[in-house]
Amino acid sequence: MGLVERKTYLPAGWTAARAYLVVFALTLVERLTVLAVAWWRRDFPSDGQDYVAMAQALRAGAHFTPYWPPGLPVYLAGLAPGGGHVAVRLAMLGLWALFCWGFYRLAKALQVEGWAWIGLLLFGLSPVAVQMSLDPLTEMPVGALLLVGLSAGVVCLGRASAWEYGLMGGAFGLMALVRPSALPLALVVPLLCAVRSRRWVMNVGAAALALALVGGWMVEAHRMCGAWVINTANGKNLWYGNNADTPNYRTWYFGSHHGSAEIERYPEFGAVTNRLSGLPAVEQNAAYQKLAVEYVESHPGRFVVRTANRVRCYFGFDTFTAIALRETARRWFWPVLGVEALIYCGLMGFAFFWIASAPKEFWRSWEVWLVGCAVVLYAAPYWVSMSHPTYHFPVVAPILLMGVLAWKWGRRSMAGWIAVGIFLAVQVEWVLQMAG
Repeated sequence: MGLVERKTYLPAGWTAARAYLVVFALTLVERLTVLAVAWWRRDFPSDGQDYVAMAQALRAGAHFTPYWPPGLPVYLAGLAPGGGHVAVRLAMLGLWALFCWGFYRLAKALQVEGWAWIGLLLFGLSPVAVQMSLDPLTEMPVGALLLVGLSAGVVCLGRASAWEYGLMGGAFGLMALVRPSALPLALVVPLLCAVRSRRWVMNVGAAALALALVGGWMVEAHRMCGAWVINTANGKNLWYGNNADTPNYRTWYFGSHHGSAEIERYPEFGAVTNRLSGLPAVEQNAAYQKLAVEYVESHPGRFVVRTANRVRCYFGFDTFTAIALRETARRWFWPVLGVEALIYCGLMGFAFFWIASAPKEFWRSWEVWLVGCAVVLYAAPYWVSMSHPTYHFPVVAPILLMGVLAWKWGRRSMAGWIAVGIFLAVQVEWVLQMAG
């Protein structure tokens, strides 16, 4: 079965590029309105406060051991040197522009730009996308860089200019500095491109550029603290999701509640954190990682159960923005939660239906394997540590574009309806877990 000819959904006389520019303009107006009306003096989320504080420390030339990854703080130190609420949030809007550009590039590389702009519009209107465009959190820069890197990667499956290889290596290198767990993408994506195109030198150069960016920061970190690290949070995060007290489903619990009074209910957890708190930061990271690995090795069955739960939880609908509003603007909690669930379930339900329905010819496409492998590689660290729907933000757009590409084949099947049924069951489980 070949591709089905489908008429593009573009207004008369419009090009795809113009449609994406209009989408960006509309979503930018939406964000500026939210910023002006409600968000300009709102406190940063807890992680956001830490990123801004690290940006200030970098700006001041302080010497410290980096607990948080450097990508976002370095960006904020350059574009929002004062650390003020408005300046930081305007800097984050620049990353939304990069996200839209990357989405357009990947849609064009997959030859679905005539339809996918509708998906970008819906996704851009979602409350979580608005918040991630305004608050200093890593989801938006990672999502933007993933789209840019994948768009270049798809082009590099064939013959491409040096610009595309540089863009691919640069995007994945910077992405690893924002989320170090994404570092494997900097090697795997160029490898797939090299196997397909046989242009080994150019793809090795792209991977080398990514590693050089990471290495450059490690040199700076060594100058600041004497250790060869990107950051020191990863071992603790692994242990948060893999210790005797970790809930089987809410594996993110200790990551979001550390330092709160609720943790006193877990004396064994507190004893470990108190014992390790006196160690230097680098040694703490190694000690937490060792404890997590030992626990997994001694409790493989529970690790498997938690991992299965983490995979399902990862694909639940977002509640981050609704919960952020619950304390200060309670009347908006249910409307925002409802809009979030409708947009996310509509976009991902569409994508999973058509991906599951796609014929074998679809799965023979190198573009599909490249994007699919990148999505899995990015998500995998959350599936083995701690998972929450917030973490899926960067992969929603690539999955959606894969769904649009599968839709072009025009093949409906029972497998698609089964996939949608499983997806909706995951949402029901997520609601029941949160209600409990």
